[in-house]
Formats: sequence, structure tokens, C-alpha cells
Amino acid sequence: MRKQQAIWLKEHGSQAMLPALAEQKPASGVVKFIDFLKSQSVDIKGRAIDIGCGRGRNTVYLAELGLDVFAVDYIQPALDSAQKLAESKGVAEKVHLIHAAIDEPWDFPNDYFDFAIDCFSSIDIETKEGRQTYKNELLRTLKHGGYALVRVVSADDEWEIEAAKNATGSEPNSVIWKENGKFQKNYDEQELGDFYKDFMVLRIEKISKPATKAGRKGTATDFWMVIQKKS
Repeated sequence: MRKQQAIWLKEHGSQAMLPALAEQKPASGVVKFIDFLKSQSVDIKGRAIDIGCGRGRNTVYLAELGLDVFAVDYIQPALDSAQKLAESKGVAEKVHLIHAAIDEPWDFPNDYFDFAIDCFSSIDIETKEGRQTYKNELLRTLKHGGYALVRVVSADDEWEIEAAKNATGSEPNSVIWKENGKFQKNYDEQELGDFYKDFMVLRIEKISKPATKAGRKGTATDFWMVIQKKS
């Protein structure tokens, strides 16, 4: 088992570092993504992939909209929780759970998904090569004209600034959290746009809001970005 995977397995057992893991309502950024697409007269139908789905709150929300959702994670207890949530909401037939790492080749055909969401999942990939694989697979499997939501943590986030004082990672804007040894890749806006340059960036916003992480309250600063595979 990978070190990062072992850390997340422990996190899903306790939720002490990130209380939001226990949340069942969809993330506000995902709801905002769907609202944005509707404002652009995009028909919300077809297939979606929830990249690093966790306990499935966003998976279930997308399924409730009528999408067939492929929920991918490498933490089995998280997938088990996602299955129970989907069953309790009556959308289990729309949810396809897949135990796999997102930084390895995906077992999906080319041009398969109409929509994709990555809510703070790819930032936990430990290597630059792994994140490149994730991005290439997203590009390969998203349909031409398909849409994706990307949420990442800003390098200006107060927790990340604090973490960088103790242990920076091997790449720019990366840190090692002292509380659990977890690697995290953060971004500034220029770097984020450069990384996803193979897509059309339709909207990018820097968002700050109250949050609780690592046992204390503060202000989280993230990026919310909508990208589209070029037709």
C-alpha cells in the first residue's frame, strides 16, 4: 500500500483532520458547477466520473440529476460508504463504484464521459508524473466538448502557508503536513492554467471561505475552475 493511500485510509476512519469527509450534502463547488453549466444551456445528461469520490456525496448528487456516475477511489471503506449512501438515496442503479488509483491508466474507453469532477483529489497525487497521467487520462476519456470541474487548494491558503514553514515538498507550492505526513500539491493561478492548457479554461475563480482543518477553524482559499475538452 502506498504511503499516501495509508494516510487517507486512516483519515476516513477518524475524520479528525478533515471533518468534511463525513458530510453527505454535495460540495458547494459541485452545485455551482452544475448551475454554471445550466446557465450555459448545457443539457445535464449522459455519463460523469467522480475522480477520487470519497464517501460519495458528490456522486450521489450527480446521480440524482440523472447522470450515470462512475465513482473512482482507492480507499475501499470510502467506496463502501458511497454505496450505502447511494442506496439510501435510491440512486444505486446510477452509481458505478470502482476501486482504483487515479494516477494510473484508467480502464475506460476514449471519449467516454460527458462530465468530470475532481474535488481536491489530484492534489494528493505524490508525483508530478502521476498528476500528468491523471490529466492525460482525463483528457483522453472526456468527450470532445465535455466539461470538467477542477477544485484545488491555493498556495495562499492559510493552512498551506503554515505547513510550508515546516516541510515543503519537492515541487513548487507543495507541502508535507506535519500532522500526518500527507503530501499536497497546491497551486497559484498561473501554474493551474498552465497545467490544464490542453483544455479550454471557461472559468476560474479564487474562493475564500470559513473552514475547519487540522483541528482548528480558519479561512480556506481554493480555486474553482471549469474546463472543457476542445472539440
